[in-house]
Amino acid sequence: MRQKVRKSFLYLSALLFPVTLNYFSPYVSIDGAFLGIVSGSVIVFGLLFVSALFLGRAWCAWLCPAGGISAFAQTINAKTVPVKRLKYVRYGIFTVWLSILILGFVLAGGIKGVNPLHLTDTGFSVDEPIKYLMYYLVVFTWLGLSFWLGKRGACHAICWMSPFLVAGTWLGQKLHLPQLKIKSDPNLCINCKQCTKVCPMSIMVHEELMQGVISNTDCIRCAECVDACPKSVLRLNIH
Repeated sequence: MRQKVRKSFLYLSALLFPVTLNYFSPYVSIDGAFLGIVSGSVIVFGLLFVSALFLGRAWCAWLCPAGGISAFAQTINAKTVPVKRLKYVRYGIFTVWLSILILGFVLAGGIKGVNPLHLTDTGFSVDEPIKYLMYYLVVFTWLGLSFWLGKRGACHAICWMSPFLVAGTWLGQKLHLPQLKIKSDPNLCINCKQCTKVCPMSIMVHEELMQGVISNTDCIRCAECVDACPKSVLRLNIH
């Protein structure tokens, strides 16, 4: 039941992507930065960071529109992906984007204003023909990479939002804040590896759980492993 609810939220978010695209757009954030404007997407990235202090990467599993696209793609290709190799690509892209963003604000003389509706005057991201091109480019790029690479392949390879979530999760752990986590009782594990099989993030859950908690930064708190475990080894709670 939990997974049906979770995926319903994801698919609904994906359907709303024509409305929300600009609020997650790296382009909109850079365009605003060179004008000294904090755009809606920059605000959203900040909110994602804050949410991760307490919820980890739950956003990715429950509400991310790109996550909904990835969930659909996984019905076609559920192959495990080379996580470590793709992480270098993702953080390389993120570093370039963040550097350009900071450069934009520097050249603009700092932050001059905040405009959540920058390039989104009507509140809808896709409100004219030319913007449909950008929307379909994003969607088909995400689908293409996921079809090609496997489970959430695009999330691992090009997601510019996940570094904010990873950073928030890490800081929340360091500050010992109550945080949504998947805990485990290793003594109950029968090593059936069902948890690893269903993990959409290609985590070796059956190995991770031996330390009592899934601490991998790729864990998105989807609870697929919790619901698949035949011995109730795993549980999703705030600790």
